[in-house]
Amino acid sequence: MITGIGVDICSVERMKKVLSKPHSQNFKKKVFCESEIEYCKKMGDNPVHFAARWAIKEAFYKALPYEIQDISGWRSIEYINFEQARPFIRITDEKLSKALHSLGISKIHCSVSHEKEYCVAQVVLEKL
Repeated sequence: MITGIGVDICSVERMKKVLSKPHSQNFKKKVFCESEIEYCKKMGDNPVHFAARWAIKEAFYKALPYEIQDISGWRSIEYINFEQARPFIRITDEKLSKALHSLGISKIHCSVSHEKEYCVAQVVLEKL
């Protein structure tokens, strides 16, 4: 049974502007997990990869049941790319993981797509 759906879109140009500011390192450390930052560095620090991760984090938050939204933070999840496989969301916060488990949410589906100007992400939470 589906328990939550979230969708978000992020402008690549907007992310590019944020990343060009002097405090962008602080922004990256506040929002993204180390492995996400490393992946984006490996991809040439292209803003499209940061925008995709921003969109997935926003979509995930929107999919969460209201009663546990305050548990989730930017670094509570990690967006992982596996070569030739679907994108994957890993819960990095134990408190959030336990809250999801207590609500019976055991499956997270996600999809991300990007074009020149925008990244869009969708997250579906499911009880099995």
